Amino acid sequence: MLRPALYALLVLSALFTFWSGGAVAGRTLPPWTRSVAPTIFAIFLAIFTVYRFALMRAKKYPAATGLFQVGLGALIWVLLLPSTRQKIRPPSAPVDEVPALMASPDPRVRALAVEVAGYRGEARYAADMIERLEDADPAVRQRAHAGLVRLAGRDVGQESEAWRELGRQRGWLR
Repeated sequence: MLRPALYALLVLSALFTFWSGGAVAGRTLPPWTRSVAPTIFAIFLAIFTVYRFALMRAKKYPAATGLFQVGLGALIWVLLLPSTRQKIRPPSAPVDEVPALMASPDPRVRALAVEVAGYRGEARYAADMIERLEDADPAVRQRAHAGLVRLAGRDVGQESEAWRELGRQRGWLR
C-alpha cells in the first residue's frame, strides 16, 4: 500500500518538475507551479525516510544503502527548489553592448566603445565607427579612424565619405 503511494508522489513530482520549466504540448503552467514539485518531493522524501528507517531498524535493509538513498533524496530536493533552479540555469545569450555605448552622451564612453569595436575587428561595427568619424569629440574621431584602419587594413583618410565608399565596396554597409 505504501509503495504505490510513494511511486505516485515521485511520478507527480517528476511531471511537475519537467512541465513547470516550460511549455509542454503548447501549454505552460502558471509560475506558482514551480514550488509544487519540491513540495510533492518533500512529502515523498519524508514518507520514504520514515519507511527506510523503519526497515533499517528492523534489520531488513542495509543501513549504509538506506542512509545513502535518503541523503541522495535530500540533494535532489535541494536541486528542485526554485531558487536553485535559477542559479543553475544556463546563462542567457551575451548581449553586445558596444553599439549602445557608441551612442552614449558621454564622449569618454563613446571613445572607449569605438576603441573596443576597432580591436574586435568585426565588420558589423563599421557603420557605427564611420558615424563616429563625425563625432564632436576629437578623441572619439581619432579612435574611430584607428579602428577603421585596423578593420580595413589600410587608411583612406579622415573623411567619413571615403570610408562609406570603402564600406560599400567591402559589403560593410547596406
